[in-house]
Amino acid sequence: MKPILILVLAFGLLGAGAYFALDYQKKKSTGSSISPEMDFAVQNPADIHRIFLADKSGKTALLERNEKGWTYNKTMEARQTAVDLLLETMSKIRVNYIPPEAAEPTIIKSIAAEGIKVELYNKAGEKIKVYYVGGVTPDETGTYMMMEGADKPYVIHVPSMRGSVRVQYRLEEDEWRSRMVFEEKVDQIQSISVEYPQNKSESFKLDKVEKGEYQITPFYSTTPTNKAPQKKGSAEAYLITFEKLGAEAIEKSNPVKDSIMNMVPFAIITLKNTQGIEKKVEFWPVDQLEEQGRLYTIRYLAQCSWGPLMLVQHHVFGPAFRGYSMFFSKQ
Repeated sequence: MKPILILVLAFGLLGAGAYFALDYQKKKSTGSSISPEMDFAVQNPADIHRIFLADKSGKTALLERNEKGWTYNKTMEARQTAVDLLLETMSKIRVNYIPPEAAEPTIIKSIAAEGIKVELYNKAGEKIKVYYVGGVTPDETGTYMMMEGADKPYVIHVPSMRGSVRVQYRLEEDEWRSRMVFEEKVDQIQSISVEYPQNKSESFKLDKVEKGEYQITPFYSTTPTNKAPQKKGSAEAYLITFEKLGAEAIEKSNPVKDSIMNMVPFAIITLKNTQGIEKKVEFWPVDQLEEQGRLYTIRYLAQCSWGPLMLVQHHVFGPAFRGYSMFFSKQ
């Protein structure tokens, strides 16, 4: 029994040795090591407070975290969904494999020419990581990346995501700036006016008299005042609409925008908050559908007083296009 036991122990040790050897080789070939030049992921995205992206052509994007969220290039509110997706990508990227040595010079040259430099900083302003994001692999399942100061590129992926991660490292302004049109809490709204140039009798002004009390009056002096009782809670219910109204896209190159904006707008909404900040938005129908002799609007061009021209959807903004008579009980 003793020689058999010795043989069993010997085979066990050999098997364990082979297992660890194979595991080491697998880690070496797939890049699951935590070598600094392969450690691209930031395990806790909350540690990231500043992201700077730049390419060789001079395009840059600066994202910074503050108490309210994120800003883009210091002057604009950043689109939170885009930032969240980038942070998630940064926390989940992993080395998939090491490219063949013979391909390294070509990959490095490509990264130098077309790569995006990524600088990450913590709340104290200390640099966390700096790396370069290159192009995609021939099969379009991985992305070439290289840590600053390293001499080897690696193929990166996010295990749960198909395709290249490069698309998350955007440089275009329209991809980062917020698409929110109105974002005000009910108690922060001082007044709203809604003007329908082609339907003056339904245009109105809503003013906050005191907490929980609102006055609704005609926008045009020629419109008779509605003498019916105001519906209880109708003003508050309407104001809730403005807590979150976002656009589908920012429009810069719409071929018909100039001709459309020369027309009389369908509606003009002006919101003033309790700090005295005013936002004005004009709306023009651009996507309409006719059914059974009736015209339905699907989308509008929305010109915002603070700059961007937006494309908005009726199913999102429809509740904001209320008429004066809708606030009062029928006599």
